[in-house]
Amino acid sequence: MSLLQIKDLEVKFAASGSGVFGLNKQWVRAVNGVSLDLAAGETLGLVGESGSGKSTLGRAVLHLNPISAGQVLFDGVDMAHGSAIDITRLRHETAMIFQDPYAALNPRQTIGEIIAEVLRVQRKVAPVQIPARVNELLDLVGLRPELASRKPGSLSGGQCQRVGIARALAVEPRLIIADECVAALDVSIQGQIINLLLELQQRMNLAILFIAHDLAIVRRLCDRVAVMYLGKIVEEGPVEAVFTSPRHPYTAALIQAIPEIDPHRPLPTEPLPGEPPSPLNLPTGCAFHPRCRHARAMCSVVLPPTHFLHEHRYSCVLEEPLL
Repeated sequence: MSLLQIKDLEVKFAASGSGVFGLNKQWVRAVNGVSLDLAAGETLGLVGESGSGKSTLGRAVLHLNPISAGQVLFDGVDMAHGSAIDITRLRHETAMIFQDPYAALNPRQTIGEIIAEVLRVQRKVAPVQIPARVNELLDLVGLRPELASRKPGSLSGGQCQRVGIARALAVEPRLIIADECVAALDVSIQGQIINLLLELQQRMNLAILFIAHDLAIVRRLCDRVAVMYLGKIVEEGPVEAVFTSPRHPYTAALIQAIPEIDPHRPLPTEPLPGEPPSPLNLPTGCAFHPRCRHARAMCSVVLPPTHFLHEHRYSCVLEEPLL
């Protein structure tokens, strides 16, 4: 049984400035009918361009964004319509790691105070045990205990992100939402944080929803990947199946844009064309068709069918791999 099941999830927001006095209000569907599963001990990568709805989806799972329709089942309980007790339980078993390691930490508190605050609120250990537990968590993420007395401003970005991970682990989570958690770090530090996440996942059997735009990192860290475009999942499946045999033109374009280290393989000469359309004025039919090199006449009229290839699914009229 999946630890997290997302079924036909919708999240919509009123467009700023639309509808005088609430009349004729325009709505933006940031997440539009998304369904995903995530098992304990599994990492699911969620990728797409900026504005595709990735972060909105992640925040909706934790009830940080309002859910307009659909279900979010955590351990079989529908959190989209859950009671206050259900939501409290969700908050005690899930955590989030944010993109900006400095902005996510209170600059007025010491590192020890930041982590201890979570332990006190969650009541995970007795008050007398909190200092020792803070040191354990710092050691778990590769930080020296003496850093507990320092403030975030005196730490590097990589150290601050390790503190953010320690704070997330303080709730003893079963599920972590990692929202672009290495995007603000140097490449060398990114690798260290990814290795840390891999080690922690294996040791603690964590489920991780890893939101990112860097597909090279997703390929290294994740078991499966879901590709999101304008609020919809256009392709989803095991990482190697999607990366070696993408079926949706959007997925293929993202993969072709990954910088290659191999000097014998040239970089792509044709980047993804155009810009995503306004979410207030989406194209009819397949939303990707104005940017698609493989678009057919029917793509502008009808929604693409969904194909299933074992654990690999995609929504497109094409039936052959694109790479």
